[in-house]
Amino acid sequence: MEPIGEAEASAFAARFAADYLSWDEDDPTKRAEVLREYLADPRGATLGWSGAGRQRADVVLPGRTLRTSDEVIVVEVTVRVTTYQRTCPRPDDLEPRRDDSADPPLSAVGPSCAPPPLAEGWRAGSTFWARLAPPVTRDHAGCLVVDIGPAPDPDDPS
Repeated sequence: MEPIGEAEASAFAARFAADYLSWDEDDPTKRAEVLREYLADPRGATLGWSGAGRQRADVVLPGRTLRTSDEVIVVEVTVRVTTYQRTCPRPDDLEPRRDDSADPPLSAVGPSCAPPPLAEGWRAGSTFWARLAPPVTRDHAGCLVVDIGPAPDPDDPS
């Protein structure tokens, strides 16, 4: 299998971090749908978010890398995140806001779960920097994935 290059791992980790730190309770399933494509174990796609609120990662800066084995590179990524506050009550019958009618550009690498910067019923709030260090490896087909370990088994009491 082809070794992972640092630039390749950094770009993939940056994309993952932007989607991992973006969510929108008005479209609650989109984040998990997108994260499944990044993860070695897609059962981890709901980790890191309670299902409430809205935030958007808008600047991602890959930094140092650490090769922990021939197959894994950990990439330190710093992300600027904007939080949002709801300006009116959430409608009970809210339909997810999706514009699936537009075809992605030919240069698109994949979908993103980052919500639009402006949305009815929300206003931008505070902004903060967050740091992640996703371990990037290859799956059995040779595609890059983030391996955050096994997802917790909800039926395992331990």
